[in-house]
Amino acid sequence: MVLLAGCHFDQLNKENMEDITQKEELLLWSYYETDAQKEGLDKVTKSFNENQDRYEIKWEHVPTTEFVRMISRAYTEQELPDLVIIDNPDMQRFIQLGMFEDITEYADKLDLEKNYFPTAVGTIKYEDKYYGVPFNSNNVCLIYRPDLLKKAKIRPPSTWEEFDRAAHVLSKDGNYGFLMSAIDAEQGAFQLGNWILSATDKKGLITEEAVERTYELLSGLVFDGCMPADCINYSQTDVARRFIDGDIAMMENGPWIYSMLDAAGVEYEMVPMPANKRNSVVLGGENLGIIKGKNTEGAIEFIKYCAEKGGIEDFCEIADLLPSRIESAKNLISKKPELEIVMAQMDSAVARTDIDGWSNISNSLTEGFLKVITGEMTCEEAARLIY
Repeated sequence: MVLLAGCHFDQLNKENMEDITQKEELLLWSYYETDAQKEGLDKVTKSFNENQDRYEIKWEHVPTTEFVRMISRAYTEQELPDLVIIDNPDMQRFIQLGMFEDITEYADKLDLEKNYFPTAVGTIKYEDKYYGVPFNSNNVCLIYRPDLLKKAKIRPPSTWEEFDRAAHVLSKDGNYGFLMSAIDAEQGAFQLGNWILSATDKKGLITEEAVERTYELLSGLVFDGCMPADCINYSQTDVARRFIDGDIAMMENGPWIYSMLDAAGVEYEMVPMPANKRNSVVLGGENLGIIKGKNTEGAIEFIKYCAEKGGIEDFCEIADLLPSRIESAKNLISKKPELEIVMAQMDSAVARTDIDGWSNISNSLTEGFLKVITGEMTCEEAARLIY
């Protein structure tokens, strides 16, 4: 009897193993790099795998600076994943190249135009068809050390003039007043773009004058010793690490680094980005898209899990990001009030896909800023590079 029971147990194990191996495999690419983002994505994929029997999804990290190049290379070599979590401006480019599956039939059921942030919906839409679902939405704010501002008797700045003064006053005793990412990549252009949009007369407009004024403000901080010159080498995560080290009083960054600051025990507060001619920020965030020709049915099931069964909400709560679904965003703010500033700035957020020629402009913005702080060009000369 013992032998028979053992054989029966072995048979059950064998059948269970066969069930697992028979699951259809799905592959997801993401560039998420903070511990909280990785933890959130681990939870979502694990939960999806445990809550149905047909598909098994895993995700792979692709570095931010390599993401677009890797997708392009994988496309030519036919080694693409089934889904990607992709930066919203990059998605439009690949939609127009025919790389994303048209999921309009499913997306219509979500009533995206009514239930999601309009600026986010625009990034997954092309010629009245939907090619993905917004995963999360965010923007940057000014994050500061309240102890340093209090010691210097400085109030959190709300205008460029107040910001410039605060950065100079706070740059003493081995501290820098401000730090941002100006890396020669989309992150750097994203951060520069917030200042440029604030310096324009019309929402979403980028002009040479606005670029020149932004270069003057930010390069002036570098030249005056108020911002480290190696900001040109820093990603947004690198900026957060430097802030944690303790010699940065204020930084431009987003909610994705809140968990890093909390884990490090850093005291911090935040205010909206300082305004010049207007309050305006660049829309950040990612979309979920299905690669054309891959496992569309399985990928749709994963998107359904994320959009309809709490997957996105679970991820955003762990990763300190705002869900693109408006009601979900409101619910999360009740748990995480620090996201309220991000939500408030969504009304003035501009999607990069709504800025004419952004894909060309973004490369020029970081290149121009580099040339200014290295002394190769004046702010006026560098601003002409954008067109």
